Amino acid sequence: MDDYFSVLDYKAEDLVYTISKTTKIHDEQRTRGYVSKIGMLSGHYINLQTPNNLVVVGDIHGDLVTLEKIMERIDFEDFLKKESNILIFLGDYIDRGEYSIEVLLFLCKLKSFYPNNVFLLRGNHESYNRFPFSSYDFYSDLLNKVGNSVDTLYNCTILPFFESLFLFCEIGGFSVLTHGGLPVIENPRFFMNYKSHLSNSLENNTLLEEILWNDPRDLPDNNSWSFSNRGLGKYFGIEVTNMWLSNTSCKFLLRGHEPCMGYKLNHENKILTIFSSKAPYPKFESAYLKTSQKEIGEIIDNECSITQCVHIV
Repeated sequence: MDDYFSVLDYKAEDLVYTISKTTKIHDEQRTRGYVSKIGMLSGHYINLQTPNNLVVVGDIHGDLVTLEKIMERIDFEDFLKKESNILIFLGDYIDRGEYSIEVLLFLCKLKSFYPNNVFLLRGNHESYNRFPFSSYDFYSDLLNKVGNSVDTLYNCTILPFFESLFLFCEIGGFSVLTHGGLPVIENPRFFMNYKSHLSNSLENNTLLEEILWNDPRDLPDNNSWSFSNRGLGKYFGIEVTNMWLSNTSCKFLLRGHEPCMGYKLNHENKILTIFSSKAPYPKFESAYLKTSQKEIGEIIDNECSITQCVHIV
């Protein structure tokens, strides 16, 4: 990769500059309300028309080696020259792996160079300040690498960046994308103005928690949801999936959040989980999705399977 994407030799001031620049880009895009001819923004909600080509990357968890392999395989610099090609990351960039800080730096540089066609969604691991959990090791990793300046860096640079990350993406007619899952909605009137609710999901703790933490499950007795063993979020059944897909006119949910053999399907193949971290999860595989406008049309028309577009790393 080119030197300007190098992330292994940095100083605290490099972190502050690069991450703060990305936060500013996110804020400016929200103020403007659009990012390109095919992308609109409202708060923490992204609405995209069908791109010429689409790549979706799941949880990375500090696995810089696998991330670099994916970027090389998609030839990211050539891929991102066209704003009609879209690259979406589904969150969980930090924790568990050896290179959490370096992954953040790389993704922020990527967003800075290609602000209109790289999109960073927020994972539950980027939301520890709102929903604490036991396996959060990013702060201690940061402390080991930057020392005494860690509190200022974390509170004034890292947390504002995490808060700036997007939460929900919709690619019209094709897919909705979140980190975790679909929120359980009891009142159908929610969908009369669902885009506004998603735009403001940062102010709705229940909605935010479920977007970040929910998992799909096949539930007994046609239950729409049950409590999650994670201690946060819910398990949601196919009824919830069908409600969301019907009201958004989408065919799929693309999400991360769960280690698997690179990918897995749930709810009559309407949910595709993509997982892109290998080093911290040696028993699992890593993968990414890459598809084209033509293939998306064929998937929507049921002429081909979405799994044909998944690539194991």
